[in-house]
Amino acid sequence: MNQIVAQARRFFRFEGVSLQVVLVTAFISYVLQINAIVGGEPLYLIAFYTLLPWIPLALFEGIWKVKNYSMIAVLGLFTVLQIGHFAEHLIQVIQIDYLNGTVACPPPVDNIDNAQRAVDLGLRAATDQPSYYSVDQIAKAGPDGAPLADANGEMLVGPAACAVFGQLDLEVVHLVWELLGYFGTGMVLLFFPRNRWLFIALLALSWHALEHLTITYFYYFDQAQEWPGMVQLWATVPTGGGHYMAVPAGQQEAMLNFYQAGGKFGLMANNGLFEQLTGYDGMPGRPLLHMFYNLCITIPSLIGFLIELRKLRSRYLEQTFKELSIEEVTRLSQRVEDVVFHKGAVILREGDPATHCLLIKEGKVDIYVGYGTPEQKKVAELRDGALLGEMGLLDGKPRSATAVAQGHVDCLKIDAVTFADLMDPTKGEFRSEATMQQVMRIADLRRIAPAE
Repeated sequence: MNQIVAQARRFFRFEGVSLQVVLVTAFISYVLQINAIVGGEPLYLIAFYTLLPWIPLALFEGIWKVKNYSMIAVLGLFTVLQIGHFAEHLIQVIQIDYLNGTVACPPPVDNIDNAQRAVDLGLRAATDQPSYYSVDQIAKAGPDGAPLADANGEMLVGPAACAVFGQLDLEVVHLVWELLGYFGTGMVLLFFPRNRWLFIALLALSWHALEHLTITYFYYFDQAQEWPGMVQLWATVPTGGGHYMAVPAGQQEAMLNFYQAGGKFGLMANNGLFEQLTGYDGMPGRPLLHMFYNLCITIPSLIGFLIELRKLRSRYLEQTFKELSIEEVTRLSQRVEDVVFHKGAVILREGDPATHCLLIKEGKVDIYVGYGTPEQKKVAELRDGALLGEMGLLDGKPRSATAVAQGHVDCLKIDAVTFADLMDPTKGEFRSEATMQQVMRIADLRRIAPAE
């Protein structure tokens, strides 16, 4: 458990972005969030403005992690997507069951028709022009389309139960989300074929995707106006500060396409195809059922990710120290530190004590003797995948040359204790004769002769 926690902390912290950038982004996010709250924006816009500054950082960090940790990072991405999807469904169910919410997604809009109904009901002035804003609150409607009342005779009012971002029940959003999860999980299974939990997640995703393919078919391709039915009418009332409430204003007869008449309930939900074919009446409503579907996807996805997270390792170390086992590279990955140097930075200085060495992940490094003196001479250039500074650790002597970054350089820093462990085939964590010989060969090939 401690290993999983340590790996999770390493994986989810910002490693490719500096702390200063993270702090500036957090400040911008906070300012946008407060501005949206003070401006009376709906919940989904508050969430959007809060997350907006983090999107480029998350994208950059995601690319960095994929480059460093390969498919485990991709698996982490799809796991986060599934957690987010489940959270949206959970919030919707809470809005319905505990906050008197109404499933109306997207929510009613304060347009001409809805505003006029409010005028007819005496709920707003005839001179009050429609704003075309979406409502924030909805009074619950009864079977006859009139407002429901609580024990005190007051209307039951709650939010539009559309979760945070307001588009949870937009069919194309749901379908794309499910197909991304389905194909993404299938792709990572090619790399983790022994992970049974990911197979369970893929099976649950298959059924959920089938549900949404069916619903989306009814939504887009079965639009014939053939079924007589009733449509809920709304009256929109201003509540102050640019906010509006929808009040039930009765029902109206209309011809409905199959989606509107019941196709939106899908295969297994209450009023869905299963109940229509069998006559059974006891299936959960669509919001609760789809929250359960996503729970069956999220839990095995998360467990599968945590299992693979235990094996989190830097692919750069894996490529350089080929003789180490996966478990040994994983342990080594936990003992190194990511460091970044910018153009012109002195990475190692001639004459300094040797306290660590570096593995160059990306970038070019110039090696000089006599750096900064009239006798300065460039003796080598090191690129991606090269070890830097290992000779001082092998010899126990001060640095024999100065290393300068040609441009942006990413490195992994290996401290002296860890390096000594790598170079000792008789004890310690690694005990690899082949790795020791490999490092010795690298050092011998690049050993610098004394300057004349």
